[in-house]
Amino acid sequence: MTSGPRGLSPESESLLEEVIETFQNTVRHEELYFLLTDHESWERFVAEATLSREEAEALREGLNELQRTMDLEAEEQQARERFLRKFPRLKAELKERIRKLHELADEVDRVHRNCTIANIVAGSTGVVSGLLSILGLGLAPVTAGASLALLATGMGLGAAATVTQVSTSIVEDSSESSAKAQADLTSTDFDKGPVVAKVLRDRVPQIYSLTDKCFRALQNIARNIRAIKLAKVKPRLVVNARRLMTAPRVSGRGGRQVQKAFGGTALAMTRGARIMGVATAGLSLAMDVVNLVKDSVHLHEGAKTESAEDMRRRARELESKLEKLTEIYERLKKGPTP
Repeated sequence: MTSGPRGLSPESESLLEEVIETFQNTVRHEELYFLLTDHESWERFVAEATLSREEAEALREGLNELQRTMDLEAEEQQARERFLRKFPRLKAELKERIRKLHELADEVDRVHRNCTIANIVAGSTGVVSGLLSILGLGLAPVTAGASLALLATGMGLGAAATVTQVSTSIVEDSSESSAKAQADLTSTDFDKGPVVAKVLRDRVPQIYSLTDKCFRALQNIARNIRAIKLAKVKPRLVVNARRLMTAPRVSGRGGRQVQKAFGGTALAMTRGARIMGVATAGLSLAMDVVNLVKDSVHLHEGAKTESAEDMRRRARELESKLEKLTEIYERLKKGPTP
């Protein structure tokens, strides 16, 4: 009789295949494990089945392979059950995270749009400030009081525009930094305090510079107000001031009187100093106009930010993953296809 691949006859091979199939269809995983690990149970099973030594070894090898297959199937089944059990909660968490990312993106764009509008207003104020400064310096030799009033107003508007721009920048940085930090978190608990504190720490030099600029602007406004009052009661000093502004030189005594009375204002500036002041104000005005046009175009295009677009991109990626996981969940819930 011809022997099979494991030294068994074809009849024995066929019998073992039927036995293994029977085990696969009728014996539970725990029962098979007990049979293969308990020596007495295995010997009793071999004796009752009247198996030869070769048949017993071949059957044990086949059952070990069956056990490994059943172990793998059991692990897969546990994984499926675990996924089916946890997916509803995971789905809810993913949907909440997607919603949060869209909400943060909208908030960043909203704050940015409002800050852009504020910058446009501040830019317009800066333009007016520049025009008033140029006009005040130009009229200084002609009309002292009006020019000083224009310069004082221009300085005030310039300081207000700078305060608005710096404040807007801090607000926008705080909002964007806070949104980015929240977008990177998996939980909803978030304290904005440390983020805002960091933004303020990073802006300390700018805040100090702004404070100094405002202080100097207020000093200049005060000097111009004092000069306006003095010009009304001492017209002779105004005459000397006009000579200083238009003539190549002025008498030492008259010059000292003008500097003492109108020092720090346009009335105490020489012609060259006024021309330099007009040029500086003109350059600042040109920059304000450029920034104003830039902000206006940006606002017209929707005033979107890169950070908000990045959050929306991450939300779209999560939506795509959620869609694929939902498809897997629905297939597993229906069970294996017959």
